[in-house]
Amino acid sequence: MPALNQAELVLVHSPLTGDLVWQPVADALRARGRTVSVPSLTGVFDGEGPYYPKLLDAAAGRPAAPSDEATALPVVLVGHSGAGPLLPALRERLTRGQHSPRTVVGTVYADAQWPHPGQSWLAAAPPQLAEQLRELAQDGALPPWDAWFPEQVLIEELPDPALRERFRAGIPRLPLAYFEEPAPDAALDPDHARTAYLRLSPGYEETAIRAEAIGHRVLRRTSHHLSPLTDPESTADALEKLALRFTGRSD
Repeated sequence: MPALNQAELVLVHSPLTGDLVWQPVADALRARGRTVSVPSLTGVFDGEGPYYPKLLDAAAGRPAAPSDEATALPVVLVGHSGAGPLLPALRERLTRGQHSPRTVVGTVYADAQWPHPGQSWLAAAPPQLAEQLRELAQDGALPPWDAWFPEQVLIEELPDPALRERFRAGIPRLPLAYFEEPAPDAALDPDHARTAYLRLSPGYEETAIRAEAIGHRVLRRTSHHLSPLTDPESTADALEKLALRFTGRSD
């Protein structure tokens, strides 16, 4: 197994938010000598669908490691929130790359949706939420994610007004068609030891239990959904702890 300092952590943000959510954690990990990339999914929704292939292109197309097959580092994939359904197909995309295939040694779902291969976001969502989103849509588009719930919720998670506005500025307005599009029909890594769930907030406890029930490692932190922004060091600690199980002991 490669040591953690010989692997690249690829931090994938939710399509519903911007890449700012991972930047503080990336900075914390780089300060520890880790190789990290934060691919941006911004711009994927500017044109027409299908959107999942474009999301995968964006997530797979900007590795921090060299593209030379002989020198490319193995990868630990980490997805936050709505990035969860992308991870199985992203793992397949990276490992089957025609020009520079990568070795994906592990996948971490960080307060993330569980994958729903072959099923749309709306079909996989609780019926009440799916109906709410359909009602919120105007001219085929949904309002930004932070408008889906009372403003006080975001204020409580991001009390710093400057940080909150920076985060809001990166939230896209997504087409309803994305939520109606079936997710790629890609399976999780068949080796359950290479998949882990990082539960950051109580709201994702049910998903964590689901992951645990089918044999995946679960690490729980009692924080909130956007804690990568407000507590990056603790989030980095948790990711390193999980990644070490994929990569072996670090130096």
